Amino acid sequence: MTDAGITVSWQMQAEEYQQTAQVLQRAGADAMVNFALATKADSRKTIRYATFFLRGGWKGLPPKSSKPRPHSRGTDDKPPYCGDPDCDEISRMRQHEDDNGLRALYPCPDCHPKSRKDTAA
Repeated sequence: MTDAGITVSWQMQAEEYQQTAQVLQRAGADAMVNFALATKADSRKTIRYATFFLRGGWKGLPPKSSKPRPHSRGTDDKPPYCGDPDCDEISRMRQHEDDNGLRALYPCPDCHPKSRKDTAA
């Protein structure tokens, strides 16, 4: 969502995190971001919390298609998405928490464009 220009607080109750994860699993990140973009464009108010999208329509998104998406080779030359639950489908980044509780993002070794095994580093 940040890559799409939507910055909101993700402070939620545990149940809302579970509901968001269920929607993500069922509908996918692309559908959630597209819905948020459309909702933000139609809203007269500033949207500050992700729960706005959860309560406002994410729960009703249809399941993602089981058909594979066509992969176009062009300027956005990404390998196919790995599907790992820790990998963000849009940014192809994973989050890691160290022993001190600090979080850091790193490129997915399986599907980030810079991690491609067929290109020279």
